[in-house]
Amino acid sequence: MRIIGLVSLLLLLTSCSQSMQLTAGTPTPETVSCARTGGFLAQRGRRGNLMCVHPFVDAGKSCSSKSDCKGRCIAKTDGPLPEAGASAAGMCQADDRLFGCFAEIDKGKVKSSMCID
Repeated sequence: MRIIGLVSLLLLLTSCSQSMQLTAGTPTPETVSCARTGGFLAQRGRRGNLMCVHPFVDAGKSCSSKSDCKGRCIAKTDGPLPEAGASAAGMCQADDRLFGCFAEIDKGKVKSSMCID
């Protein structure tokens, strides 16, 4: 009985990691498909929906336009978003599920700012 408890605890702890974890039961076709394409399950957005997320290999790389990245080139900022048309340093987005507020960079300037939730 003690072994079952330890195995259950191990499954619970590993299910919180960033990589896809298959737990007891039959995985859904969507879960299998996500894992096969290099994705992992994560809760995203205001509602915390569970979705398949694919990291980009160039995540965090410096950029000045979308053409420098697999995803978007977004402003590096710790404070308020820069105004449209302002010069700004950019970095490539981390994955294909971008949520929150960010400014998109094109040719070294802020193209637009938006919030996705």
